[in-house]
Amino acid sequence: MHIKELEGKLGYDFENLDLLELALIHKSSNNTLNNERLEFLGDAVLNSIISQYLFLKFPNEKEGLLTRMRSHLVKGETLTKKAIEIGIIEFIKLSKGTAKLSENRKHSILEGSIESIIGAVFLDSDWKRVEVFILNLFKQELSSIGIDQEFRDAKTELQELLQSKKLELPKYDTSESKIGFDCEIFIDGKRFIGSGNSKRYSEIAVAQEALNYLKDKNA
Repeated sequence: MHIKELEGKLGYDFENLDLLELALIHKSSNNTLNNERLEFLGDAVLNSIISQYLFLKFPNEKEGLLTRMRSHLVKGETLTKKAIEIGIIEFIKLSKGTAKLSENRKHSILEGSIESIIGAVFLDSDWKRVEVFILNLFKQELSSIGIDQEFRDAKTELQELLQSKKLELPKYDTSESKIGFDCEIFIDGKRFIGSGNSKRYSEIAVAQEALNYLKDKNA
């Protein structure tokens, strides 16, 4: 696919297309010229825009709830889902080895690609236009969020589930990898692995893997 097709899926036309192309270069394919700096920038912009939105939409809510709501909206699982819906994986430049990884191991790459694209849009435009871009990208999630929801990350939910079953809580063993961070846990003798672009996100990812397994097992 041509990169202009990706612009159509994103709903944003770049003035400087080089920024979008840079946002799609994973560090596994180029250790010096890649999307890591854009990912850093995009993460900060995304959190700021979502924070501002929640601050204005819920003027009477306390900081703790707003923080949990923001974490729920920008969690890795949501970013990965967005990347899959858009079809970003077809455009990302990866090394041959990284391209052969399982879909689950690529989740951190997809998550980071959304953030790097947001960083690219910010540099290509201005605060107002990147705000419109982000609010449109997260339109479905923002329209359904409310103060009556429970906002727990996967680690907290897994801990509560294991405690209810009187099972031992896992030790999160995190290590740096070529695509970010990998985290490994064992629950009742079964091994789970998750990946993320930070230690925290890799821990949440592996907790989500374990949660999915335990819920399917008990279904």
